[in-house]
Amino acid sequence: MRLLLILAVVAVIGLVVTGAITLQRSEDNKITIQIDKSKVREEASEVIEKSKEVIQGVREASRQRQTNLAN
Repeated sequence: MRLLLILAVVAVIGLVVTGAITLQRSEDNKITIQIDKSKVREEASEVIEKSKEVIQGVREASRQRQTNLAN
């Protein structure tokens, strides 16, 4: 459960850093949060593609390791 919470926090921070989520403070101490949906979708697509590449690399490394251990 903690891991999921940490991943969510990291995701939100990443979206703030990339500009998909912006925070603005007004003079009356109100904070406005704006979310650029298209930018969030783009960032999510990139993360998914990179994650697939990493998973594929891990699978290939695991297969090679098993092959080396079998020999």
